[in-house]
Order: sequence, then structure tokens, then C-alpha cells
Amino acid sequence: MNKEEQETISKTFIMYSILMIGAFSFIFIEFADEVIEMELRSFDTPIIHYIHGLRTPMLGQFMSAITSIGSITGIMIGMSIALILLYINRKWREGLFLIVTVSGASLLNYFLKWMFKRDRPTLNPLIVEDGYSFPSGHSMVSFSFIGILAYLLTIMVKHNALKLLIMVSFLIIVFLIGLSRIYLGVHYPSDVIAGFAAGGAWLVICIVALKFKVKI
Repeated sequence: MNKEEQETISKTFIMYSILMIGAFSFIFIEFADEVIEMELRSFDTPIIHYIHGLRTPMLGQFMSAITSIGSITGIMIGMSIALILLYINRKWREGLFLIVTVSGASLLNYFLKWMFKRDRPTLNPLIVEDGYSFPSGHSMVSFSFIGILAYLLTIMVKHNALKLLIMVSFLIIVFLIGLSRIYLGVHYPSDVIAGFAAGGAWLVICIVALKFKVKI
């Protein structure tokens, strides 16, 4: 690949990255504005009633297991395993970006929760969670963590079919984590979607920084 082709690919990558950051940011801002104006009841309530109507003891156990993946403990265990594997393969820069991505998402989520101060839903929660609700920390941090892992894996593997499998797996796991938060009654659907949006914007920023070897 010559220099001109590389520059074309880089420009295309930057263009799509800007579009994705803009789209994620737009979604988050739209929901944030509705939270401030307290106009999300008509959006959240029907979804909550529908998902809660699917509750069964077996599905509850499954959702509890899924939600643990996006917990602090789950993320820390996953990060530890990933960092060990990256260290073994001498991917020190990638390991550093993994830490920055997850730490940044966690800090940003803490700040956003503090800024919006939305109380958690009180409609038949199956577990007890402390803190504010918007945006969902599980959704935001897991999107960033699993997303950066998926990206690192896709640039390490050569087969397109395997790359596709990695991306599909990422989407399914992250979606289930977000769904579990609604199912367990500790987040509104709008919390989860906003968490995905904020996590997605942050993830793309970190991927761009990693791709263009920004010093951190």
C-alpha cells in the first residue's frame, strides 16, 4: 500500500469517526435534554412494563449473571485478563489505551451522574443499587470496555469472518448488559440508551487516538 492509499484510508477513517462521534453525541444530548425537562415517562414506561412482563425465575438468574459482566468486579476481572494477554504479546501501548478507555469512561459516567442527579426507577426492582441513574454506568463502561477489546481483537486477526464474529459478539453482549439493567429494575431504558451513546462517543475518540498513535 503506497502513501497516497494510506492517506485516503486515514481520511475515510477520520470522516466516519467524526460522523459516529456526532451521532452518539446527538443521541445523548437528546435524551439528556429530555431528562432535564422530565419528559421521558411516555418513552420509558411502556418499555419497562413490557420487559418486566417477561420476568421468570430462570430469566432473572440469567439477567443477574449478565449484569455482573458489566459490574465493577466483572470489568476489573476482564481488564486483568486482557492486560495479562496484551503484556504477554508485548502490546503495551494497547494495554495502556485499554486502561485509559475504561478509566475515562468510568470517570465521565461518575461526572454525568452527578450532573444530572436522576433518581433510579422504583417500579419493582429485583436488586438494590445505590447512586444516580442517568446515564447507566453498566451500559456506558461495558460499551467502552468490550468495544475497545473488540477493536483490538479485530486488528489482530486476519480473517474477515472472525472479525465479523467478534463485532457481532460485542453487540450482543453489550445489548444484553443494557437490557439486564432494565429487566432488573435499576435503570430506565433512556438511561441505558444514553449510556451506550456516551460510551460509544468516548470509545470512538479513544480508538482514533490509538490508531494515530496519540501520546498519553
